[in-house]
Amino acid sequence: MRLRITTVLLCLLPAAGGDSLLFAVGQCAKISSDITTLYFGVETPIPDENHPHTIDTYHTDIDVSFAESGWAIQIFHDAPDGDAGDHNHDEGLASAEALLYVNSNARISLDSIPSGYEFIGAEAGETFWVLPQIAGSGALPLGFAAENADEQSLCSWNPDDPRGANIADKWFEVRLIDVRGPEGGDFSLWHAESGTAPVVFMSTYDNGINDDDVYYISAGSHGHMNWGFTKGGFYEVDLVVRTVYECYDGLSADLASRGFGDCRVNFEDYAILASHWLATGCGGEDDICEGADISVPSDGQVDWGDLCALAYQWLRCEYPGC
Repeated sequence: MRLRITTVLLCLLPAAGGDSLLFAVGQCAKISSDITTLYFGVETPIPDENHPHTIDTYHTDIDVSFAESGWAIQIFHDAPDGDAGDHNHDEGLASAEALLYVNSNARISLDSIPSGYEFIGAEAGETFWVLPQIAGSGALPLGFAAENADEQSLCSWNPDDPRGANIADKWFEVRLIDVRGPEGGDFSLWHAESGTAPVVFMSTYDNGINDDDVYYISAGSHGHMNWGFTKGGFYEVDLVVRTVYECYDGLSADLASRGFGDCRVNFEDYAILASHWLATGCGGEDDICEGADISVPSDGQVDWGDLCALAYQWLRCEYPGC
């Protein structure tokens, strides 16, 4: 209690510069969506009462955009009587409303699995299913899009992923979290061009789910890939989407995940400041204080001025959806 009272009294003292000294201009934060579940029916009975819209055959995108109103992860598909690519962006479906249907045109059976494709988890001579990256087979052509993103408010960043996301751009990271499906069933996602090895983004067969199970797409674009399933039945695929967003007001006390904060000030930030309490020699490229010297002007140490700045910003949140 004494510490709290002392902190409050200290922060009531006049501070030169006021609010402008407490906020970092143009601060970027890596923000995450809630888990989104995609529902796939691999030759399951339809219609499915739990997912009333069966999406089959027509060009379909899972849009993973983040805009002024917050996360908007929806499924858009071409109308049966429309032209290819003619999405009605006013009628996106929530993922729970849609059954992404894998029909019999997606069936494949091979005498041997080609070298480099073992990640699918398919067995030679057994049926597996692939939604192909190219339309025209009669199976559902499915991709990701970020065409509704608020590009003006996103920050460029480099995921340093050699699978096509190793330059600075306004990226969305689509990360695989979990897959629930029929016993022995595996899920995979990849892109392939004729004569080249497949680029694998996700595979539950290849070492299970790990940090490599991720796909990156840049704001304003969309891309199609191959979706593999080794058993017939119902699959639930959990994804989390991340991007880097410019906070409304950059919070200098947003210390967690320094480099990319989360546009909010809470106990994670307090813990970092506390861990460097009364440290000196802060600042520079290899900051031993992890940015905890947030007083203005900076004095190279972590003390009451920094705690006051954090207290002033306590529980503030500066991005849509807070």
